[in-house]
Amino acid sequence: MKKKAGILVTIVGVTLMLNAESFQTRVEQLIKDSNYAEESVGVLIKEIKSDKPLVALNHETMYNPASVMKLITGAAALDMLGIQYTFQTKVYIDSTFDRDSGVVPGSVYIRGGGDPGFLAERMWLFIQHLTHCGIKKIAGDLILDDSYFDPEINGPGFGEDNSSRAYEAPIAALSANFNTVAVHVAPANVIGAPVHITPFPRMKGVKIVSTAKTSPAGTSSGLQVKTEIMDGKTAILVFGDMALHEEPRYIFRKVWNTWESFGWICQGLFEECDIAFNGKVRHETVPQSLQSKEPFYTFESQPLPIFVFNMFKYSSNFAAEMVFKTVASEFDSLPGSWRSGARIVSDWWKRKKYLRRKTKTSPIIKNGSGMGGGNRVSPRHIVNLLEYVWYKKTYVPEFTYAMSVAGVDGTLKSRFKHSPLKGIIRAKTGTLNSRGVSNLAGYVLLPEKTCVFAILVTNKKKSQYSHWSLQQKILETVISTPKKRQKRAESTQSDSQPVK
Repeated sequence: MKKKAGILVTIVGVTLMLNAESFQTRVEQLIKDSNYAEESVGVLIKEIKSDKPLVALNHETMYNPASVMKLITGAAALDMLGIQYTFQTKVYIDSTFDRDSGVVPGSVYIRGGGDPGFLAERMWLFIQHLTHCGIKKIAGDLILDDSYFDPEINGPGFGEDNSSRAYEAPIAALSANFNTVAVHVAPANVIGAPVHITPFPRMKGVKIVSTAKTSPAGTSSGLQVKTEIMDGKTAILVFGDMALHEEPRYIFRKVWNTWESFGWICQGLFEECDIAFNGKVRHETVPQSLQSKEPFYTFESQPLPIFVFNMFKYSSNFAAEMVFKTVASEFDSLPGSWRSGARIVSDWWKRKKYLRRKTKTSPIIKNGSGMGGGNRVSPRHIVNLLEYVWYKKTYVPEFTYAMSVAGVDGTLKSRFKHSPLKGIIRAKTGTLNSRGVSNLAGYVLLPEKTCVFAILVTNKKKSQYSHWSLQQKILETVISTPKKRQKRAESTQSDSQPVK
């Protein structure tokens, strides 16, 4: 019996090895047939718990990770800060508060703690809480302190095209609404009349400069919206035309001021919430004499996994960089910076034996979001990371839940729609079109096993759709899905091309 068992194990081992060799050959041929240079594609696919990869191609080569970098940022933050971590915004007053009259005789200080979640509704809630604390009037000034981070608001890789796109919003420890403004545009009822422009949230210091007109129904929209600095303040510029039949919509653009924008939103909300304020908004640090005392009020953010969800599911650069600099602030002397964040996350990586397995290199880390050209990782790095997280029971549920589901939601909502892999892949995308970068990394959650993969592509000659198609074909070539699922998928598709 022992001899037969030994023969069986040997046969199974040989079969797996032959399958792996077959997958490797087929993927290499697939890449060649798709007219990709072999060196432009890095692939590592394996079953978790197995040391034998199903496919390994250029798996030690360093590629630009783009937003796949967020997997490293998210894992490091969850590992070091924990799932219960919250970002704290602290309020101080420099005088004795009379709760009966509701008057603060002096100034109110707000010290930011890197909260990425100060959306318009959270800002409203924050000011409401100040009214619940009894504040009805601020006799002095509103002083804003963002010294938890260093003064650099544009990280490595940001601002390369100097655009006003929302995904390049500046980063500061005291930030509101992702440091963006939602510009609501709506056509007038009369042709030739100005387009209606309404910024949200309301900001007292933002200028609106618009020459946009309402054009006849049926004409193509030529409306353009951007922001820029004008007289030291963020200005919203709107020009072109908007057709009479067009539905009103929001267009998101970054603000160019950080603490100023926070203060402008506060001023607008003071009016809405009946807090009298006629002072100035100033940018200073809370005196140590006040910091040594208990804050007047502390506003806590939602827990860290909420922001990891935003980083992964919707690829929020803002959330990633706020978390990245918070790690720097928490584990280095203040203020947190991109340089110290890169060093701390790199040191975290080097301390983890599992992350260093089967490779002599470490990721090159410049920022937390993957913007620009400074970061570098290999497929091996990403697969090691995903396997490491898989065994971290304290946060793997939050980590995997945050990832996009193929063909269902997030940045993978329009991909794998008609693939047998729809719904069973949890992954992070990474795209930098200007650099020809398109990456995909994550888990394949099969009933009988879990596979982990990283497919990193850098090729400027091919379209984004071509990259998506190649990644899908590679995974479908290697990953065997249950027969029932395969038959259902085959009955609803004519080919296996991804839907853009």
